[in-house]
Amino acid sequence: MRGRGGSSTRQVRRPPNGLDTMVILLTDVTDSTALTERLGDVAFRAKADQLDTAVRSVVGDCGGEVVEGVLVGDGNLAVFRSAPRAIECASHAHDCANSVGFRLHVGLHAGDVIRSATNVHGGAVNIAARVCSQAAPGQTLVSESVRNLARTWAATEFTDHGLHRLKGITDPHRLYAVTTQTSRT
Repeated sequence: MRGRGGSSTRQVRRPPNGLDTMVILLTDVTDSTALTERLGDVAFRAKADQLDTAVRSVVGDCGGEVVEGVLVGDGNLAVFRSAPRAIECASHAHDCANSVGFRLHVGLHAGDVIRSATNVHGGAVNIAARVCSQAAPGQTLVSESVRNLARTWAATEFTDHGLHRLKGITDPHRLYAVTTQTSRT
């Protein structure tokens, strides 16, 4: 394609409607199958529902929104416009889990998502899920993008957790464990 003056120009792809840059938070109950076996279906579901209600509340309190219509097992998917607020939410989510006798794996990643009426889609969501899967019970892991966004705003310390090959993701990602988090608000 030729532009004015005979120079060559590249055609730029327009992003799809509904494209937003967000911080994606995923939680997952640790050993939910074993907990179901130990507690029984009814007792486990009651505790899981109590946790879900509590996590939804802290997501809203921290300025995020739970993505509805998404089944992520025994966890939540939420999006935020602020990395420090997402990290704050992760800390509160762990407290919620502890209060019902559960532990969570929590993962955060920041990137572009495609928003629809009831969901978020895209590679950034996939990476957030993979980050969550790398977290130990009771741990919050964040991608380098989240660490870079939050390192000067949140009263948070990070420990380098190394480079990880994430399932289905071509490039390795450096992950960081959130080691302390206190409010500066």
